[in-house]
Amino acid sequence: MKVYIYFILLINTYVAYGQTTSTGTTSASLNLPLVALLDVEPTGSINLSFTAPTEGGSALGSSATNATKWINISSAVTTGLTRRVTAQISGTVPNGVRLQIQTANATSGAGTRGTAITPIFLTTAAQTIINSIAGAYTNSGSGQGYNLTYSLDIQNYSLLSSGSSTFTVLFTLVDN
Repeated sequence: MKVYIYFILLINTYVAYGQTTSTGTTSASLNLPLVALLDVEPTGSINLSFTAPTEGGSALGSSATNATKWINISSAVTTGLTRRVTAQISGTVPNGVRLQIQTANATSGAGTRGTAITPIFLTTAAQTIINSIAGAYTNSGSGQGYNLTYSLDIQNYSLLSSGSSTFTVLFTLVDN
């Protein structure tokens, strides 16, 4: 019987003096700002022109294209919110001519970069060219983000007049 009591006391000693675990806590806060940034790269203008026919009775040369411009975006949104990029013309396109824009889906970056809606003919009214952007970025610079291809199209030959014209394409990143 003495052996059993000694054994029980020995076990209680180990239990009473065993290692205990201690924990602590600290609070952390996070502030993620709303971000809506858009850039067109590279800077500068593009020039588009038709080529004159070389023989009577021939149409103007095929419409000119330019694919050197890229849209770069950075976006952080409130939960459940998305954004879109719109494009519109500021100024006047010559009569009989239309400017078409084709937007490729983003080739770089990460997040919910949205989907290109393409092609469209630009007017003075804002039209969506990229939709459903959430938290995302495309990287910065030429060759990053969404590639833009501009094309001239003759809409009505009877309205054409020779000359040149300058106008602006305005891009805006807006909440849906």
